[in-house]
Amino acid sequence: MTITPLREALTSQARFTLWLLMAAAGLVLLTTCANVANLVLTRNMQRDREFAVRWAMGANRWAMRRILLAETGVLALVGAAFGVALAWLELDLLVGFAGRFTARASEIRLDGGVLLFTVLVAVAAAVVFAFTPGLHFRESAGATLTRSGSRTTGSRQRLQRGLIVAQVAASVTVLTAAGLLARTLLKLNAVELGVRMENTLTFEVPADHEGQSAAEIVALQHEIQRRIEALPGVQAVGVGLSVPLRRNFVMLEIMAEGRPPEPGVPIPMAEYRTATPEFFDAAGVRLLRGRAFDDTDQTDTAPVAILNEALAKRLFGDEDPLGRYVSWTGEVLPAIGMTERWKTVVGVVSNTRDDGPGAEPPLVMYQPLTQNDLGYFPGAFVIRANGAHALAPRVQQIANELAPDQPVLRVATLEQIREETVAAERLNTFLVGALGMLALVIASVGLAGAMSFFISQRTAEIGIRMSLGAAPARVLGMVLGDGALLLAMGTALGLLGSLVVARLLDGMLFGVAPSDPWTLALVTLVMIAVGLIATGVPALRAARVDPLIAIRKET
Repeated sequence: MTITPLREALTSQARFTLWLLMAAAGLVLLTTCANVANLVLTRNMQRDREFAVRWAMGANRWAMRRILLAETGVLALVGAAFGVALAWLELDLLVGFAGRFTARASEIRLDGGVLLFTVLVAVAAAVVFAFTPGLHFRESAGATLTRSGSRTTGSRQRLQRGLIVAQVAASVTVLTAAGLLARTLLKLNAVELGVRMENTLTFEVPADHEGQSAAEIVALQHEIQRRIEALPGVQAVGVGLSVPLRRNFVMLEIMAEGRPPEPGVPIPMAEYRTATPEFFDAAGVRLLRGRAFDDTDQTDTAPVAILNEALAKRLFGDEDPLGRYVSWTGEVLPAIGMTERWKTVVGVVSNTRDDGPGAEPPLVMYQPLTQNDLGYFPGAFVIRANGAHALAPRVQQIANELAPDQPVLRVATLEQIREETVAAERLNTFLVGALGMLALVIASVGLAGAMSFFISQRTAEIGIRMSLGAAPARVLGMVLGDGALLLAMGTALGLLGSLVVARLLDGMLFGVAPSDPWTLALVTLVMIAVGLIATGVPALRAARVDPLIAIRKET
């Protein structure tokens, strides 16, 4: 027996997903910080003369850093304020998202801890921005004042290029995670769940177990079924313990006659379900062997059962299960009013993936609704009809007329239920994809801005090259080559980081390898295309430089 703390049970499903989103958001934050740091560095390079004059007039290094810290602090805090405002506007969306993973979603709010964390992140970013260009102050004032204002030291250029590479790498990592999740979603949507999705409506009318006997409950459910069958367009109506793709989690130990449990092997547990004769046809569950239930299966006749394919395989292997005997067993039976009672297997039906397309089908044994050993009648109805969704109001009206004291619950088509089974994966893909696209935009803007600055620093060089006969195409190739080198380095580092992140995502993937070559190739192509566009704009501008104007400007 495994004992799990309540807090752990409520948050275990959400923990990894929320950590994933935190990591993706962290990479976007780092991309943004690298971009802003590059912009701050570029701006401060253009203020070298100002800093040199301050230095010459006696200002120390800390005094000038205070100026930068004040400027970047305002920038970071204003950005944090906008971020908090945006988070407040989207709080309901976040609570709804988290509610798909944990019952504690209602506790999510913008409290003091969140605001303090935001302020600390903003302050940390401001400090990084302010101290990034700190090396500039070591240079003598005379050298700075006599040097041409358009030149950049090697250490500064290396720092700027390193920041661009970091932005590209972070973008590639987040985009790869989004790509793997998107491929997983496509694979999940392609899985057959074992039921007919089209034109199938489901709902539940819980029985009044205290005010009605079992016979009265069965009669009421039969009357609801009969009234719905009379509606135009209805082809089949079935009643069971649960609707397809929604489990009831009544799990009991099961045994087969002539097959005693093997030493050291746990007794298999199967899900207990009941069904009317029309249930399988209405739900589109295929009969593989034997027969379905019929009207001869009553309380006073020999008990029968239908196994799903997974349970038949588990109990009987490759042997024919028809005509064999099975029974529920275990110490829990007396506590729920059941006894061991042999039932004849009369049929085998196809598996249904009730835990979703990414999970293995559960072991299931069906009994006729009229031979319900458990005495529990949730009243789960399945309707196959043309335009099933449009029948919902009429179906609810019939149920309310016949059972006015009982609520009509969870009215939904099987297509809607299927959408629910992959809702978490879809939200993960959307959010990580949105963060990845944001990181891509930030990185591309940063790359374009940095390349424009590099070109402005080399205006005289470009002018001289063109005056000596260099064709515009050669200048264009030179600039594109510089950008492509940074892009290639960042993409390579990002792909290495993606392999690490993909290993962590392994538990969330389905039908996709962590090192899926199609995803890696697509992300690489997207990054190269966007990067070349971002580099191409300043490169074209450089190719159109007038040599005389460029040389005159720098002299």
